[in-house]
Amino acid sequence: MLNLTQGGLSGGYKKYLQRLVPLLSAHRDVQDILQIVPPAHESLVGVGAASSWSAGEQWRGFPQLAQRVRAWKPDVVFVPTARFLDCGAPSVAMVRNMEPMMPPTLREGVRPWAKSRLGAYLARRASQQSTRVIAVSAFVRDFLVNEWHIAPGRVGVVYHGIDQASAVPALSSKLQALSGAPFVFAAGSLLPYRGLEDAIAALAQANRPSLLLAIAGDGSPSYRKRMQQLAHSLGVAGRVLWLGHLAEDDMTWAYTHCTAFLMTSRVEACPNTALEAMACGAVCIATRALPMPEFFRDAALYYDAGSAEQLADRLGEAIGLDETARHALQESAQARSLDFSWLQTANDTVQQLAQAIAVSLRPTASG
Repeated sequence: MLNLTQGGLSGGYKKYLQRLVPLLSAHRDVQDILQIVPPAHESLVGVGAASSWSAGEQWRGFPQLAQRVRAWKPDVVFVPTARFLDCGAPSVAMVRNMEPMMPPTLREGVRPWAKSRLGAYLARRASQQSTRVIAVSAFVRDFLVNEWHIAPGRVGVVYHGIDQASAVPALSSKLQALSGAPFVFAAGSLLPYRGLEDAIAALAQANRPSLLLAIAGDGSPSYRKRMQQLAHSLGVAGRVLWLGHLAEDDMTWAYTHCTAFLMTSRVEACPNTALEAMACGAVCIATRALPMPEFFRDAALYYDAGSAEQLADRLGEAIGLDETARHALQESAQARSLDFSWLQTANDTVQQLAQAIAVSLRPTASG
């Protein structure tokens, strides 16, 4: 299992490894796993014994790592980070990030643009050269097939899982400003595809002067600055709280206590925050952009991306729900979240790996 990156691991990806790897290791069809993670992450809790690559090797295409994996003689190589590395064995790549596939723009600067273009190139190369590709949603699968012309028979869909909420944690000092106040909540990387301008503009239009907008996550400083300037120009800067990175307990508290959770993204692959919000029983408002309806189904109120007026109307609906209607929507969300379990993710992943192995064992036409 090769977690190939430029050197870092996002919080969401760490959680993916910590939830999935123990289940893969315990699976009856898995004998052993060679776990490769970036340097400085070899002691990541929950992934067992892991090793890494030599410093700087990622810039040279991992030649020593490929040699080491070849010597280990794996039955299959799984690269969840949408990379391809020829290790002399059938390979499975996973495409879990659609942000690099958005239309390129230099608005955030040259470096983010170059990083995005590189990510798209590496993901496309991995999809083309790997034995099999795992898409984390039907939306991603359709993109791979229709836009990158990957053979449909080579692509399987495996959803991420979600932890079901248990006891609601206590209010932490970081969230004191939300205590007793009505607020809507948005969470995720602060990048242009998130569409937070919808939430800020809708807050200004909603005619709810006591309502706050709490935004969790880090990302592009220039995008955050533009959103702060927008909030200031619309007269709501004092009602928008920029919370930065939140611990898991703080996220759970916010999902549970918010008036509504907002998913304003223009595109996602498998939106973990959507799954988390539903598991906590949040009233959810989402764009109609794909793949949001694939995940929320009837457990959300929808609006057209870019329409702050529609979002303001949905906010009004959410605030105006009577106790019965609100409870029904919360129950619908929690019921939908039960369709996404880490055990199912592990079982489906093993099935995809087995299919890649089976392809390599098929006799050739000449044989």
